[in-house]
Amino acid sequence: MAPTSVGTTSAGTPRPAARSTGRTGNEEFHSAPLSVAQEAAVLYAANHAAAAESVLRAETRDPAGRTNRQAWLMLFDLFEVAQNRAEFDALSMLYTVRFEQSPPVWAGGAEAAHDPRRAQSRERKDFIALKPSATGELAAEIEKFLAFAEDMGTVRLDLGKVVSITATESELLTVALQRLRRLKTPMWFNAMDTLERVLRGAFNERASEATKPFWLLLFELYILQGNGEAFEELGLEFAVAFEVSPPNWETYVNTIAQAAAKVPASAAPAAPEPGFSLKGVISPASGNQFADLAGFAATQQEAVIDMGKVLRIDFAACHQFFEVVKAIQLGGKRVILSNLSELNAALLEAFGFNRHAILIRRKAN
Repeated sequence: MAPTSVGTTSAGTPRPAARSTGRTGNEEFHSAPLSVAQEAAVLYAANHAAAAESVLRAETRDPAGRTNRQAWLMLFDLFEVAQNRAEFDALSMLYTVRFEQSPPVWAGGAEAAHDPRRAQSRERKDFIALKPSATGELAAEIEKFLAFAEDMGTVRLDLGKVVSITATESELLTVALQRLRRLKTPMWFNAMDTLERVLRGAFNERASEATKPFWLLLFELYILQGNGEAFEELGLEFAVAFEVSPPNWETYVNTIAQAAAKVPASAAPAAPEPGFSLKGVISPASGNQFADLAGFAATQQEAVIDMGKVLRIDFAACHQFFEVVKAIQLGGKRVILSNLSELNAALLEAFGFNRHAILIRRKAN
């Protein structure tokens, strides 16, 4: 894949000019080609793990790049996140021959293997994307989704390609999701915020019976997310708009995710981790984590952020994360992003985080 160029942006230009600590005012950015490592990191952040793997494999086989140790370490990260032990072990043998040193140790234990966030980030047989037909219709795709989910028994639904939806389609999808929920089907969702924006755009006009299906679908999405606070706020809006009571809250339990969350208690309490720990997939829906981070940093002279439990930083969240880190640094704080995987470190370097923070990679195990 050809190196990617990044245009002018408030966050994310690779290798911008050096910046003095605490400088304020306008900033100049210059586009520059991404390195192979950064290109792969951007692809992975955009949830194109297979493309990222292809770029890195090509680098490790290229005579000019096969001694690029970073590309090898990023491949190890990819295989571990995907729980692909076979490819990890095969790469370990090649790494030992190439570098004449021990490869990284597989650290994906039982807890990691059953982490539902990990399961969401890797390819699974129960994955299906809800995407409109050539004419922009979704009805047939919704029926296909329901049949697929009932056949598989679990489902991971990608909603990122939904740019519009009709009231009839909203009603169809609500009925399908309610059916699967009442069948206690384990469900995961990618890009649910994309559909939420579409729905809110559809019912922000004057409330009417014609727009009610958009509201009811959003209520169902909040139930599936377990987001009682958002459900309650939407209920107040609904009551004012329609002058009737909103739907009742119902509890949905993803049995697979629930079982994965039941980690046996250790014999002794774990020592508190230093600094502030970010976790899971950092996405545009990580506002609560960002707010907590800002609150933590306000009480510190040196804000140490442990990134060891971050599986992926979604490309769509990079700008938001950049602005949070930048604001902390411009507030006179020293920011340290520690325990970074090679994948996440390369991404942050591509976006220029090292202008506002010290980036520390995790030690090779």
